Parts: sequence; C-alpha cells; structure tokens
Amino acid sequence: MKDGVLIIDKPEGMSSTKVVEEVKKKLKVRKAGHGGTLDPFATGVLPICIGKGTKIAQFILDGDKEYEGVMELGLETDTYDATGEVVARHEVPSNLSLAELQRVFDEFVGVLSQAPPAFSAAKLHGRPLYKYAREGLKVEKPPKKVEILAFEALEYAPPLVRFRVYCGKGTYIRSLVHEVGQKLGCGAVLKELRRLKKGPFSLEQALTLEELDIKIKEGSVEKHIISPAEALSFIPAVTVGEELAKKIRQGRPLTVASLVNMIRLQKVPQKPRIPWLRLITPKGDLVAVAEYPEDLNAPGQVKMLRVFN
Repeated sequence: MKDGVLIIDKPEGMSSTKVVEEVKKKLKVRKAGHGGTLDPFATGVLPICIGKGTKIAQFILDGDKEYEGVMELGLETDTYDATGEVVARHEVPSNLSLAELQRVFDEFVGVLSQAPPAFSAAKLHGRPLYKYAREGLKVEKPPKKVEILAFEALEYAPPLVRFRVYCGKGTYIRSLVHEVGQKLGCGAVLKELRRLKKGPFSLEQALTLEELDIKIKEGSVEKHIISPAEALSFIPAVTVGEELAKKIRQGRPLTVASLVNMIRLQKVPQKPRIPWLRLITPKGDLVAVAEYPEDLNAPGQVKMLRVFN
C-alpha cells in the first residue's frame, strides 16, 4: 500500500480513533494515525496518515482549520455541546440580530487565551480531562493561546445560529461557542460541527468510509492517497543542492546565514504564518522541514524539525 495521507469524511457518532482503526482494517496496513481529532458528533475532514506518512503527522496537526457549524442559544451544558447534560437555560434576547451576532463574533477574532472543556481528550498529568469529569472531579488545565483568523455569522433562525470559523491549531470550537454564549448573556452550546478544511486538505478530497470500500474493490484507492511530499506542498520551499542535501540527511548542521542567503536568492516568501520551510533537492525530493529562523541576522544553526532519508 502506498505511503501518504488519505482524507476521510468522518461520519457522525464515530471517534477519530475508531475511524483510524477502520481504515487500517480496510487497507490492511499496520501503521496509521490521524492528523487532528474531531469529536464523535462532528463530521468532515479527517486526514489519516498511512505508513511512512505518519512522519509528517506533526505538520498536519499544526495546520489551520476551517469549520461550519450550528450553535443553539439559551442553553448551557456540561460538555459545551448538545450531547451533554443541561446545566442552565436562559431567555434569548428578543432584539438579537445577525448583525449584532457578527459584532460579538468579531470580538473573538485574534489571539485568545482558551482553556479546554472539562469533557475533552486534553490531558492533565497524563490523563484525559473527560476521565476526571466522569468521576465528578473538578480539575482545570491551564489555558493556552489560540488564534481565531475569521469568525462569521451566516444565518440566524432563533435560537439557532449557523456560523463559519477559520482558526489555528488547538482551538476548541465548543469552548469558543460557550464563550460567545457568556458574552451574549444567554448561554450557547454547539449543536452541529463540520470540518471543511484541515491544513491543505479539504472536503473535495475526502472519501466517506462507504466510498473507501468502493475504491478498494475497484483497486483505485491508491489514487486517493496523497504522497508525503505533496501533502507538505503548502509549506514554502527552498531548493538545496544534492551535496548539501546529503549532508543534511547525515545530520550535518545548516547555518542560519546559509539558509537566509538561499531564501533571498530564491526569492522565497517572507516568514509564513506557520514558520516552516521545506528543503528540497533540484529534482523536488523532500530533504527536511526546517523552522523558519526567528531572526534572519542571528548567528547559529537552523533547527531541523524533521529530516527525510
């Protein structure tokens, strides 16, 4: 079976881990992992890294995400979504409009400090938070910085709000919806969620599990597996010579000054939002993914995030 990334349209009611197990069984592969968890009730883009494709999982995990969903106002649950136990009900303001909702949504665009929901797979002391919550234990994981790039109110049919959000890694949409509810003063829970994009991958590339079965029977499934090199094509590239590529693969250091010189000579775009660079050979073979230097004038060596032999 070809190594790489297969995009699955995750069905509702199935955990991301279960989807991986199903794909492994169907493809008869030993090694696979997903590129970013979706809650069981959520659907949409779930990248599955297969074989040596697991070596690039860290870069897929860090990619930006785009979602479309529905929140219900006037309600609070212990999980921040419609699957949880209702803990409070509130009256929704009668004068609330789509324009007012958008004004509130705009307040969340930017870098935020966000704590994961109590019922989540985020770990504290090596244990998922949901296990503490199920035992009735109140624990808090320190908040972390997340980035909301765009947050759009699409439709308002009280008490339901359809929305689209584009965000960086680590963002919990359930928590974002809960915070919107707190800001509005009437509470809100996430009712539906569909991931449209994850990093460079979109729904247009995704197969349902039923479609995967058909492709396997047809013998055409490998056409849908994206090679590791293609999967990382969203990262700006710097071309290195064959000799330098060999040295990098042998673990020899690359100086910041050398990399900066190549960046300038090859007119590589300035530091991307996700600060990585692909190092490739003149033939296009992937050599490494490196960290884009914080200071282009600083001495020292380039940090290699992953070297590909």
